[in-house]
Amino acid sequence: MLQFTLPYVDESSGLPVVRTRQEAPMPDEKLIVIYDTFCGWCYGASPVFDALIETDAEVEVLHRYLFQGASAPKMSEGKGAQILQTIPHVQALTGQVFSEAFKSKIALSETEILESGLSAQAAALIHDQGPQKEFALRRRLENLHFGEGMSSSNRQAIVDALIAEGVPADQVERVGTPELAAEAAKISAQAQAWMSAVGSRGVPTVLRVTDDDVTQVDHQSFYGRAKAVPSNPKELETV
Repeated sequence: MLQFTLPYVDESSGLPVVRTRQEAPMPDEKLIVIYDTFCGWCYGASPVFDALIETDAEVEVLHRYLFQGASAPKMSEGKGAQILQTIPHVQALTGQVFSEAFKSKIALSETEILESGLSAQAAALIHDQGPQKEFALRRRLENLHFGEGMSSSNRQAIVDALIAEGVPADQVERVGTPELAAEAAKISAQAQAWMSAVGSRGVPTVLRVTDDDVTQVDHQSFYGRAKAVPSNPKELETV
C-alpha cells in the first residue's frame, strides 16, 4: 500500500499532526493555496490565486505567518534592498506592478519592519467564511500595501479593510489580541505541515490533494496568463 506523510488537524489541540496515509483521514480531491498577504511573490501570483478559486475544485486557502519575530526583517537592514532588486524580475514574470509608493514608503523606509502578524490575524478572522471572502480581503490589503504603501503594522488600515469586507465592528476589535494571534498561528502551522508533506520551503505553494496522493501544483506556469488556468484541477501540472 502506498504510504506518504499527510497532515491533519487534531481536534483536541487544533494543531496539525503529520501521519502516514494509512493512519490519516483524507479529504476528497481539493486544492490548497498557501500564501502570505505581504509576500511579494504571493502578490505576483495573485491573479493565479484568483483563477484557482474559480475552478471546479474544492479550494482551501491557508495564510502563513511568514514574517514574525526574528523572521520579521527591517527594511533598512537589507530586506528593502533585496526587495528592490527582486521587483523587476517579479514584474516581468507575472505582470504585477509594485507602485512607487510601495518602493518609497516601504522598501526604502528607515523604520518599516515587514511583519505578518496583523494580516494573518485578519485572514484568520474571516477564514471560516470561505476562500472567496478571504481572498477578497487579501486583494484589498495587497492594494493598500503594494499599491498605496500601507505599512504591514498599520492596524487601523487592516481593521478598516475588514469592516469594508463586512466583518462586524465587534469582531474586528479582536485584531491584535492574543486569542486571535493563536488562531492565526494554528492556521499557519497547518499550512507549514502541508508544505512539509511535499518538501516545499516557501510561499506561494499550491497543492492538489486526492484520496491517495498529495502533489505540488506548478502554478508558476500560469504567471502572466492566469486566464489559462484550467477549470478541471486534474489538468494542472505538478512540480
